[in-house]
Amino acid sequence: MTSCNLLEFSESGGCGCKIPPNMLGKILKTTSQNNDSVDPNVLLGFETSDDCAVYHFGNKHLLFSTDFFSSTVSSPYLFGKIAAANALSDIYATGGKPLIVNSILAFPPDDIPMHYVEDMIKGAQEVLAQCGAKNVGGHTIKNAQPLYGFSVIGEAEEHHIKRNNTPQVDDLVIITKPVGIGVLSNALKMELLNEKDLTEQTIEYITRVNNIGYELGKLSGVHSMTDITGFGLIGHLSEMVENSSFDVHINTQDVPLISGVKDICIAATKNPSGTYNNISRYAKYLNYEEHISEELKLLLHDPQTNGGLLITVDQQTYDNQLHELSQSHPDQFHIIGKVSTGSGKIVLK
Repeated sequence: MTSCNLLEFSESGGCGCKIPPNMLGKILKTTSQNNDSVDPNVLLGFETSDDCAVYHFGNKHLLFSTDFFSSTVSSPYLFGKIAAANALSDIYATGGKPLIVNSILAFPPDDIPMHYVEDMIKGAQEVLAQCGAKNVGGHTIKNAQPLYGFSVIGEAEEHHIKRNNTPQVDDLVIITKPVGIGVLSNALKMELLNEKDLTEQTIEYITRVNNIGYELGKLSGVHSMTDITGFGLIGHLSEMVENSSFDVHINTQDVPLISGVKDICIAATKNPSGTYNNISRYAKYLNYEEHISEELKLLLHDPQTNGGLLITVDQQTYDNQLHELSQSHPDQFHIIGKVSTGSGKIVLK
């Protein structure tokens, strides 16, 4: 075999292949109940669904994360780039920088040409080299569905570490990429779109590394930060404010969308998918205004693979420091709402 379509092997690609959030919550609860040992050096674990663990080791704060999934595209080279960028994103979303990675690779040897695997590795290695992360090993197995990803070790200074649930009143809510990556992936798989027709801008979105998170971690006025992945924009907003005294007010007309996805999102989410799992899980946190369309509701819950960062930042920091950062990172700071006092709700206007 000399060619194949990776999407034909993906039951649900990228971060859309995560198990439903309700089921994950039960698993984490069970894990917590059976994890009775306490290590004072573990500064951040899985209790708040944060992006990575933080371990105090000597005079360093080490960051640990793991991410792998099936492909969202047919191109093995792009799959490799997306898999690496997504795995590194958790480190950047915590304000750190990656140091070393181990690869996690699975594929059916009789069905996937070896040059596809080589192209996957090539794409990933380009991203790792760009970010200064060294691949030091890994584990490869036979599996019917091709999977690719990485476990990552990074580091951060203690006062640069950001959490996902520490917003402050009057913070601006900002995202760094448009949403719709899950819809785009479903559309490619359903042949509603042709991968050859993707614009350079769209490819840049789906492969862009969130390394700006390392710079944002240095800013004390950035109060919370996470990346938008399988639970969609709404899911990650809910993690910021659930069980808190805060609400977030989102101006839905300000949420940027990948070009063209609104027109196809109903067709591309026709079959049961992570989108509907997210809608079910996070409905209790939402207050909708009547004018919000069905298409927009779907996109706000759309599972993102290597999605953008979601941050809250005070107005002064935005005016004085993010403006300067935006000069070297154009089109990466979209203000979509604001934090207020409240009871853990997301108000969609």
